[in-house]
Amino acid sequence: MRLAGALGVLLLTTDVAGASAATRPRPAPPGATDPDVSAAYSYLRAGEANLHGAGASASFHFWRNTRLLADFSFHTGSFAGADLREVIFMGGLRRVFRDEERWQPFVQLVAGGARSTTKVPDVLTSSQTSWGGALGAGTDYRLSPRWALRGQVDYLLLHSGAGWDGDPRLSVGLAYRFAP
Repeated sequence: MRLAGALGVLLLTTDVAGASAATRPRPAPPGATDPDVSAAYSYLRAGEANLHGAGASASFHFWRNTRLLADFSFHTGSFAGADLREVIFMGGLRRVFRDEERWQPFVQLVAGGARSTTKVPDVLTSSQTSWGGALGAGTDYRLSPRWALRGQVDYLLLHSGAGWDGDPRLSVGLAYRFAP
């Protein structure tokens, strides 16, 4: 957990381009400071279960290449005769790197929780809320000045009464950047 946190802080605060590039003025691409929203198909590997669902996020320019981020996703599936549902809600920071105009890679560090529900038909229903965070990376491929294809991968690390649980989440969808 400490290693993931330290790596996340390092990625969000360091200048990957180097000191010489930081001294040159570099204008932001059109729309770089505008808010954006995204909607995506989302796959979550929760333990041994494969859960499919949808995700949505919104980000707002905060400082330089850093954006405030809100992330929400909903996943469902079944495993060993049980119906599973997981709702993930998190917020944090996203650092965007703009090395090329068309590709915009990013890293993000978020904290929040997940509400998991397990239902065995006619036998048992149980729910629990887990708290933790996620470290992720992805990229936007700009289709137009406002639309982008977004792909990302996150590693969720959540804590509940049963201990720590780490699960990967993959998302592919569209992002829209609002005009000023």
